[in-house]
Amino acid sequence: MTMRRAIVYAVLLAAAVALWLFTHSETAQIRRVFADVERLATKMPGEPVMECAAKSQALARHFKDRCAVIDIGQGFKATYSRDDIAGGLLAFRSGATKIAVEFRELEISIDGQEARVEGWIDYSGTEAAWSRYAPKSGKFLSHLEKTDGQWLFSRIEVP
Repeated sequence: MTMRRAIVYAVLLAAAVALWLFTHSETAQIRRVFADVERLATKMPGEPVMECAAKSQALARHFKDRCAVIDIGQGFKATYSRDDIAGGLLAFRSGATKIAVEFRELEISIDGQEARVEGWIDYSGTEAAWSRYAPKSGKFLSHLEKTDGQWLFSRIEVP
């Protein structure tokens, strides 16, 4: 009976170690960043102004202080500070009554302290002053850098 118990404990310990390694891997950390961005970007009707501001600030903390944003379709490229990003997000979020964001099919490649993430983003929303945004889906490319133990967006490209 002692041998069986030892084997059961060894299997449980191995499973616990595997689970810990899986949830603490770099890829898992990056997936959590995207999940947090989805959660913070989503806005439901009636969201209080202070919550809107807090979510905008929290979203901006996922970006490096100098982050390049490239909109290939519009021919637009700019680099923004974290404060600029927070202000832009607040203006965008406060003008919308509802926002839905979802990332899917994330392909993550990591090279040291840098990561490249490609995937699809689905988003839609309703703006208070105008009609509903048509739901859109598009492929994106982002680069993240690990800074002080956190993965932060350093460059985002959308088609």
